[in-house]
Amino acid sequence: MSTASLLSPIVDLARRQRRFLQATWLRRAPRPTWQTPNRVLLDGPAFALRSFETRGAQAADGGPPVLVVPPEVNASTIVDFAPDQSLVATLLAAGLGQVAVIEWKSASAATAGRTVDDSLAAIFDSVAALGGRVHLLGVCQGGWESACAVGLEPDVAASLTLVAAPIDFHAGAGVLEWVARGLPRAFYQAMVAMGQGRMKGELISTGFDALVPFERYWLIPLSVWNHLDEPDWMARYQSLNDWYRARKDLPGPMYLKVVQDLFKDNLLIQGRFVALGRKVDLARITCPLVLVAGAKDHITPPAQVWAAEAAVGSDRVTRVEIEAGHVGTFMGRAALREHWPRIARMILAAGDEE
Repeated sequence: MSTASLLSPIVDLARRQRRFLQATWLRRAPRPTWQTPNRVLLDGPAFALRSFETRGAQAADGGPPVLVVPPEVNASTIVDFAPDQSLVATLLAAGLGQVAVIEWKSASAATAGRTVDDSLAAIFDSVAALGGRVHLLGVCQGGWESACAVGLEPDVAASLTLVAAPIDFHAGAGVLEWVARGLPRAFYQAMVAMGQGRMKGELISTGFDALVPFERYWLIPLSVWNHLDEPDWMARYQSLNDWYRARKDLPGPMYLKVVQDLFKDNLLIQGRFVALGRKVDLARITCPLVLVAGAKDHITPPAQVWAAEAAVGSDRVTRVEIEAGHVGTFMGRAALREHWPRIARMILAAGDEE
């Protein structure tokens, strides 16, 4: 046997290792982009408001637009992730004439001092730009922010949809809540100080990785290794991983208030959470409410979402449980195909009650 034949398996392994590293640890992720055509209605240092519209649908629908409030912790493009994985496109296809999305920008030196109050003000500014009344749809962090907005100003919402959004932060067995309660406030203050007043995006990603270390550091890399020769699989993996790894910093004061008042002290469900100078009263939410939770969600267990039902004043509450994890509840193909057209019909029906 020739030397080349003997070395061939070693050379092949080295090449595969190089491809693996280029596809994972050495990959420079492109900036997340929007997939559905849109126009910018508002644009400022901390957020932009994007409007997605179906041609001619506004006149046919005639109801309030949908305002989607994504989580601030990651790129807002997750709600318009891909042509076949877009919550925005799914809502438009279901007959909702206008869907607007708040695009949260990474905290800069100029916006590092923002608080939860500033986020709620951005929601109210967006509602005003859309005519003063909307179907509010909040995802994860954007969900409890949306609940706070309606608890403070009930008239802004024709309906409220909360997706994988914690309302009782201590319900269920949420690993994120467990970690947040276990570490001292000084730990979080130190991280914000390291970021010069911001909670850096790379630290946030590392923290989420640590919640499921076996999955992040073993199962996912093993899957990538095994699928390196499958272009379609790799394209899907890299799209989601690029979004997940995109750096997005949070304002320090907001981050510290959320950790203390919500994850540690659980003030929202108790009626003691203060925003814009007032206590947020969830009982003031009387519009139709849709609660969406993932059965496999380890970040926001369903119990944290379902807790809203007993806290609000609405007698029109619908629960939708999806066999998915946290992100899969609103961008998974199966969820968008099997559940979201029905949720869209609920939103449309709430508009008909206006």
